[in-house]
Amino acid sequence: MTTKSHLPQPPGTAQLLARQTVQLAAVMDAAAEKAAAASGLTRADVDVLHSLHQARGRLTPSELAAACRLSSGGTSNIVRRLAASGYLIREANSTDGRSSWVQLTEEGSRLAQTVTDAVDAGHERLLQRLPDGLAEQLSRLLGDALTQLER
Repeated sequence: MTTKSHLPQPPGTAQLLARQTVQLAAVMDAAAEKAAAASGLTRADVDVLHSLHQARGRLTPSELAAACRLSSGGTSNIVRRLAASGYLIREANSTDGRSSWVQLTEEGSRLAQTVTDAVDAGHERLLQRLPDGLAEQLSRLLGDALTQLER
Protein backbone atom coordinates (compact mmCIF):
# COMPACT_ATOMS: atom_id res chain seq x y z
CA MET A 1 0.00 0.00 0.00
CA THR A 2 1.32 3.40 -0.94
CA THR A 3 1.36 5.99 1.75
CA LYS A 4 0.13 9.47 1.07
CA SER A 5 3.65 10.93 1.27
CA HIS A 6 4.82 8.72 -1.62
CA LEU A 7 2.09 9.76 -4.04
CA PRO A 8 3.24 12.11 -6.78
CA GLN A 9 2.35 15.66 -5.92
CA PRO A 10 0.58 17.78 -8.49
CA PRO A 11 2.94 20.30 -10.05
CA GLY A 12 3.01 23.75 -8.54
CA THR A 13 2.10 26.83 -10.55
CA ALA A 14 5.71 27.59 -11.54
CA GLN A 15 6.38 24.03 -12.69
CA LEU A 16 3.08 23.81 -14.55
CA LEU A 17 3.65 27.15 -16.28
CA ALA A 18 7.15 26.08 -17.31
CA ARG A 19 5.80 22.83 -18.78
CA GLN A 20 2.97 24.58 -20.59
CA THR A 21 5.19 27.24 -22.15
CA VAL A 22 7.64 24.58 -23.34
CA GLN A 23 4.77 22.59 -24.85
CA LEU A 24 3.30 25.70 -26.50
CA ALA A 25 6.70 26.60 -27.96
CA ALA A 26 7.12 23.04 -29.27
CA VAL A 27 3.71 23.08 -30.98
CA MET A 28 4.39 26.48 -32.56
CA ASP A 29 7.93 25.42 -33.57
CA ALA A 30 6.59 22.29 -35.25
CA ALA A 31 4.38 24.46 -37.46
CA ALA A 32 7.38 26.66 -38.31
CA GLU A 33 9.59 23.65 -39.04
CA LYS A 34 6.96 22.28 -41.42
CA ALA A 35 6.91 25.56 -43.35
CA ALA A 36 10.71 25.69 -43.39
CA ALA A 37 11.01 22.13 -44.68
CA ALA A 38 8.53 22.89 -47.47
CA SER A 39 11.03 25.51 -48.69
CA GLY A 40 14.00 23.17 -48.27
CA LEU A 41 15.24 25.07 -45.22
CA THR A 42 15.91 24.33 -41.58
CA ARG A 43 14.25 26.24 -38.79
CA ALA A 44 17.58 27.96 -38.07
CA ASP A 45 17.81 29.02 -41.74
CA VAL A 46 14.36 30.58 -41.45
CA ASP A 47 15.34 32.38 -38.23
CA VAL A 48 18.40 33.87 -39.95
CA LEU A 49 16.43 34.94 -43.02
CA HIS A 50 13.65 36.36 -40.86
CA SER A 51 16.04 38.29 -38.60
CA LEU A 52 17.76 39.87 -41.58
CA HIS A 53 14.42 40.64 -43.19
CA GLN A 54 13.16 42.26 -39.97
CA ALA A 55 16.36 44.31 -39.69
CA ARG A 56 15.59 45.79 -43.12
CA GLY A 57 19.23 46.02 -43.84
CA ARG A 58 22.20 44.23 -42.53
CA LEU A 59 23.48 42.76 -39.33
CA THR A 60 26.88 41.75 -38.09
CA PRO A 61 27.33 38.02 -37.54
CA SER A 62 27.31 38.57 -33.77
CA GLU A 63 24.06 40.59 -33.95
CA LEU A 64 22.58 37.86 -36.11
CA ALA A 65 23.68 35.12 -33.69
CA ALA A 66 22.12 37.04 -30.77
CA ALA A 67 18.87 37.67 -32.66
CA CYS A 68 18.55 33.99 -33.55
CA ARG A 69 19.92 32.64 -30.28
CA LEU A 70 22.56 30.66 -32.13
CA SER A 71 26.23 30.05 -31.42
CA SER A 72 28.74 31.99 -33.49
CA GLY A 73 29.84 28.73 -35.15
CA GLY A 74 26.28 27.73 -35.96
CA THR A 75 25.58 31.17 -37.37
CA SER A 76 28.73 31.01 -39.52
CA ASN A 77 27.67 27.65 -40.96
CA ILE A 78 24.18 28.89 -41.80
CA VAL A 79 25.48 32.13 -43.31
CA ARG A 80 28.01 30.21 -45.41
CA ARG A 81 25.33 27.80 -46.68
CA LEU A 82 22.76 30.54 -47.42
CA ALA A 83 25.43 32.66 -49.13
CA ALA A 84 26.44 29.69 -51.31
CA SER A 85 22.76 29.37 -52.29
CA GLY A 86 22.67 33.04 -53.30
CA TYR A 87 20.40 34.24 -50.49
CA LEU A 88 22.97 36.25 -48.51
CA ILE A 89 26.11 38.23 -49.06
CA ARG A 90 28.88 39.13 -46.66
CA GLU A 91 30.57 42.49 -46.91
CA ALA A 92 33.57 43.86 -45.09
CA ASN A 93 32.78 46.48 -42.46
CA SER A 94 34.57 49.59 -43.66
CA THR A 95 34.63 51.09 -40.16
CA ASP A 96 35.86 47.94 -38.41
CA GLY A 97 38.29 45.73 -40.32
CA ARG A 98 37.70 42.83 -37.93
CA SER A 99 33.98 42.66 -38.64
CA SER A 100 31.67 42.09 -41.57
CA TRP A 101 28.06 42.64 -42.50
CA VAL A 102 25.55 39.97 -43.52
CA GLN A 103 22.66 41.01 -45.71
CA LEU A 104 19.98 39.49 -47.88
CA THR A 105 20.23 39.42 -51.65
CA GLU A 106 17.09 40.25 -53.63
CA GLU A 107 16.45 36.52 -53.99
CA GLY A 108 17.06 36.06 -50.26
CA SER A 109 14.64 38.84 -49.45
CA ARG A 110 11.94 37.20 -51.58
CA LEU A 111 12.59 33.84 -49.93
CA ALA A 112 12.53 35.41 -46.46
CA GLN A 113 9.15 36.98 -47.20
CA THR A 114 7.76 33.77 -48.68
CA VAL A 115 8.86 31.57 -45.80
CA THR A 116 7.80 34.15 -43.19
CA ASP A 117 4.35 34.22 -44.77
CA ALA A 118 4.25 30.39 -44.76
CA VAL A 119 5.26 30.24 -41.07
CA ASP A 120 2.65 32.88 -40.19
CA ALA A 121 -0.02 30.95 -42.10
CA GLY A 122 0.92 27.73 -40.29
CA HIS A 123 0.68 29.48 -36.94
CA GLU A 124 -2.68 30.98 -37.88
CA ARG A 125 -4.04 27.56 -38.90
CA LEU A 126 -2.87 26.17 -35.59
CA LEU A 127 -4.43 28.97 -33.54
CA GLN A 128 -7.75 28.66 -35.37
CA ARG A 129 -8.29 25.51 -33.30
CA LEU A 130 -8.68 27.69 -30.21
CA PRO A 131 -11.99 29.22 -29.13
CA ASP A 132 -12.59 32.79 -30.35
CA GLY A 133 -10.50 35.35 -28.51
CA LEU A 134 -8.34 32.86 -26.61
CA ALA A 135 -5.19 33.38 -28.71
CA GLU A 136 -5.43 37.15 -28.26
CA GLN A 137 -6.03 36.78 -24.53
CA LEU A 138 -3.13 34.36 -24.16
CA SER A 139 -0.84 36.66 -26.13
CA ARG A 140 -1.79 39.63 -23.94
CA LEU A 141 -1.22 37.66 -20.73
CA LEU A 142 2.12 36.27 -21.88
CA GLY A 143 3.21 39.73 -23.00
CA ASP A 144 2.29 41.21 -19.62
CA ALA A 145 4.09 38.40 -17.79
CA LEU A 146 7.24 38.76 -19.88
CA THR A 147 7.27 42.51 -19.37
CA GLN A 148 7.20 42.01 -15.61
CA LEU A 149 9.69 39.13 -15.56
CA GLU A 150 12.26 40.87 -17.79
CA ARG A 151 12.46 43.99 -15.61
